[in-house]
Amino acid sequence: MRLPSLIAMVIALSTGRVVAQELPRGTILVANMDDDSVWLLDLPTGERRAVVRTHIAPHEIAVSRDGSVAAITNYGDQRGPGNLLQIVQVETGEVTAELTIEGYERLHGAAFLPGDSLLALTSERTGEILIVGLDDGGVRRTLSTGGEAPHMLALGGAWIYAANIVTGSVSRMDPFGDAPTLMWPASTRTEGVAATPDGREVWTGSMDGGSVVGVNGATGEVVARVTGLQVPYRLAVTPDGETVVVSDPEAGALVLIDRASGAVAAEIDIDEAASREGLGETASPEGFVLSRDGQWAFVSTKALNRVAAVHLASRRVVRFFEAGAGPDGIAFSPAGGT
Repeated sequence: MRLPSLIAMVIALSTGRVVAQELPRGTILVANMDDDSVWLLDLPTGERRAVVRTHIAPHEIAVSRDGSVAAITNYGDQRGPGNLLQIVQVETGEVTAELTIEGYERLHGAAFLPGDSLLALTSERTGEILIVGLDDGGVRRTLSTGGEAPHMLALGGAWIYAANIVTGSVSRMDPFGDAPTLMWPASTRTEGVAATPDGREVWTGSMDGGSVVGVNGATGEVVARVTGLQVPYRLAVTPDGETVVVSDPEAGALVLIDRASGAVAAEIDIDEAASREGLGETASPEGFVLSRDGQWAFVSTKALNRVAAVHLASRRVVRFFEAGAGPDGIAFSPAGGT
């Protein structure tokens, strides 16, 4: 690398800015709860490419493993519960199907299963995980969590894990076989959940206890308890399995936990970055998604109606992109982009 280029990189990192070319190419999809829309943002520019008009309060978005298709869950709000799943082509923003999941309401967390033809979906009202066929919206299987109000789910190894808000527990389910559902107490108001890629550990956050709990994915034994957070809202584990990433809207930060030791490795202050940019004093970082290589986190900042692009290695907020009103659920696809 030539010296001027090296100097430019050092200056960029020291000021918290990374040139646009260093952002991954792809598409950010962000669910805007307050204006019933999903925006598709090009990367690396952050420009809005398409707007999907949704139904009642879209909350979460899942992207297929090949990156070509997204599924949007319409959760609902005071206007009524939602039971609609919208299927979108990432390249074009075209809605190719609207699937009503009959008999189930408050659809929320979602993930594509291997093969991209089936979707795992939480039905918060019935306490189940649904395995839904994307060709017709038919429910192929129902998996009882054994708990109340499963909100988010995560895939790890051969398992589906779900966090049950009311029960304060984590459930492990077998999406294809006949292994019985296991449920373990974890904490209180467990909402966000993430699993290591091999499924050996599952992590969840206590929304009213300010703690994050790591659980053995086979036995339910608590292997780590991290305290001192305020509201651990959403969680993810990096693809290398080394870091647990947690959004804490009350603290205005993204918290990085070393998975092996259970210690907080860093807190990335998104409130401070927003204030520095003149966007406001409070960002409220809520939903977030990691890039496929785990180098970036894209965070919905509800108080700002923006998405923060966070470079995890340098632990800095690099850019803010505009979003719609009340952004929450967010997804990344390597498809699209400029």
